[in-house]
Amino acid sequence: MNILIVSGTNREGSMSLRVAQKMAPLIEAAGGTPRVLDLRELPADIFQPTAYGKGRPASFDPFQQAVLDADGILFIVPEYNGSYPGVLKYFIDMWSYPDSFEGRCVAYIGLSAGPWGALRSVEHLQGVMGYRNAWQFNERVFIPSIFQRWGWEDGSIGKLNEKEYSIEELLESQARNFVAFCGRQRG
Repeated sequence: MNILIVSGTNREGSMSLRVAQKMAPLIEAAGGTPRVLDLRELPADIFQPTAYGKGRPASFDPFQQAVLDADGILFIVPEYNGSYPGVLKYFIDMWSYPDSFEGRCVAYIGLSAGPWGALRSVEHLQGVMGYRNAWQFNERVFIPSIFQRWGWEDGSIGKLNEKEYSIEELLESQARNFVAFCGRQRG
């Protein structure tokens, strides 16, 4: 299963990209073929007003093809002002319809500096994907207080206290089960 892992922001040094890169080997261990897509690499010419509709520049073609080649898309969704980043919405707005959406398996990991782990951001994105008939995998993972949890030396995601659940285990479970979900839906 080809799994596209979308780092949901174009912010330099983002935690979203770090989590996306952390998920790639977990997807591979689950039997999938991961590809990380960094929104910092989007071509500048797609942000021209003429890019909407049939005016999309050819420079967007590799990004569109990455979506079309994916059996599943794992969104790493940071929280920006109570929702997901505008650049992620714009990226999705550039996708061809209906082939990019209909029957596409999608999953979500939310992360935030605050206590809610981007719950609202993920729910907003789920609304868009549901509207366009994507197949939503409901094993979502939320990572609150990402900066306090992140192991800057080894890329681990730790607990803030002993009573807390293991985010590492949740990520492994999501990777394993999402690859299986994609296989069932797309196979």
